[in-house]
Amino acid sequence: MLNTAFRYFLEVVDSGSLTGAASRLHVAPSAVSRMIRKLEDEYKTLLFERHGRGMVLTEAGEILATSARRGQLEAEHARMDISDLRRVGKRHIRISANQAFGMELLPRLMARFQKTEPDVTFHLTLARATEIHRRIQDGEDDIGLYYSLRPAVDVNLQYSRRMRVLALVKEDHPLARKASISLKDIESYPVGQMSQGTTIRTIVDLCCMQANVALTTVFVSNNVTSLQNFCLEREDVVVFFGELTATSVLRQCGLVALLISDPQLHQRHLQIITMEGREMPNSAKRFLEMTIDHIEHKRDQPWDDPAAC
Repeated sequence: MLNTAFRYFLEVVDSGSLTGAASRLHVAPSAVSRMIRKLEDEYKTLLFERHGRGMVLTEAGEILATSARRGQLEAEHARMDISDLRRVGKRHIRISANQAFGMELLPRLMARFQKTEPDVTFHLTLARATEIHRRIQDGEDDIGLYYSLRPAVDVNLQYSRRMRVLALVKEDHPLARKASISLKDIESYPVGQMSQGTTIRTIVDLCCMQANVALTTVFVSNNVTSLQNFCLEREDVVVFFGELTATSVLRQCGLVALLISDPQLHQRHLQIITMEGREMPNSAKRFLEMTIDHIEHKRDQPWDDPAAC
């Protein structure tokens, strides 16, 4: 359904060169070059800038690439929906998410979904928020889930919910006996944090600066499981987790989650996004509805009782 010129064009976009695209298409580089010239003649503009490091899209090329990917996706999803109706073949859902959702929540929901729809397959990519947003914009994935500190733009916002930041400690930590704590309370203890550039680290650092709090960070990781395991081995450490991440971590006996009273700390939003201007396949819609329903029913959590584990 996507004509040859656009297929060749997208291969050049993905590979960054004529020779790379030709290799993936199993044709001569000259054939790819002719197709690119054909498109440039049709649109009366350059679609690529030719550099020594490869082919770089012009502004016009970026516009055409987005449109071509949308057409490619629509053709793919039309095939999947037809297969869905006839109950033949597999249906594939591509999702990108940050670690907060990709490590625990989504794999469990995907497995649960396949129990009722065994023909569905999933491809899950873990990435940072900016990369997830780009992948959805470019049509590489069907659904994106991430935390954000700002409104979603140039995508379809399917769901948004403010999510609290919680402090996790071992059950015998001195702070575990408190119903609620502040950043000032945490200042007296060693802290484990996510790496710079993550939304939770950004908002914790900003709030500490506003509250004139100097945390003693003794462990930094870009992996939530590493933070969890570090916390399990130290009786005095405090780590910061989002609500949904804390849900899975609390399955580890010996940890409790505490509410933090500083209101400015709770400004992150969970956002679920899809590509702007296109219809999702029915199977992806059903999985999206299941995910949102699951999140909506996670409002009552064990951290409301500091003694719970």
